[in-house]
Amino acid sequence: MSRLVPTLSVTLVLGLLVLSALWSRRAAVPEGPAGLLEQAGLHLALPPEAVLLRRVEAQGDLSEAVFTLGADRLRVRITPDLEPGGARELVEEERYLLDDLFEDRQAPYPGQLTNTLRCPARFRPKALDPPEQALDLVTLFANDRLGYGGCSLDLLRYHASMGFFYGESSGRLYRIEYFSDLEDPHDAGLDLLGQVRVR
Repeated sequence: MSRLVPTLSVTLVLGLLVLSALWSRRAAVPEGPAGLLEQAGLHLALPPEAVLLRRVEAQGDLSEAVFTLGADRLRVRITPDLEPGGARELVEEERYLLDDLFEDRQAPYPGQLTNTLRCPARFRPKALDPPEQALDLVTLFANDRLGYGGCSLDLLRYHASMGFFYGESSGRLYRIEYFSDLEDPHDAGLDLLGQVRVR
């Protein structure tokens, strides 16, 4: 019995130290949308008006989040447990599927004028030099449902900037898409993607 009291005291003190360390570490993570992304290993400077619209989790981890930033939108998709080679393959596959949306198509009613439908070059995805930690960066246009493939202005609502970032230490691939209002002459997406840091 004489040994039990000191052992319990030491256990209690150690438990309190661990809890206080965890609490102080948790307090260091920002709250709100930026804090949600920080917990997923993604540092992104979001403006104060950012509001979380949708959050999807898989096995307790964030897998997708959509934010509104005034008239703009931000979508983040996270794929966990990838080796560097697997991440690059997934990016190549995603880019292939994206580019395929804009390939020439057979006209539904071929006639004397044309047999194929062609998307004008201005609406096709454009590859840019990726920023630090990015595997790929592309700009294009999107519709009001944040979908791609539109080839005329009446079908489109956003300029879109899409970057793929790989976290070496976390093994996560981040697909970050910024949708900037088509009416806004300044596309803020490239600025935001240039500041991304991942773990």
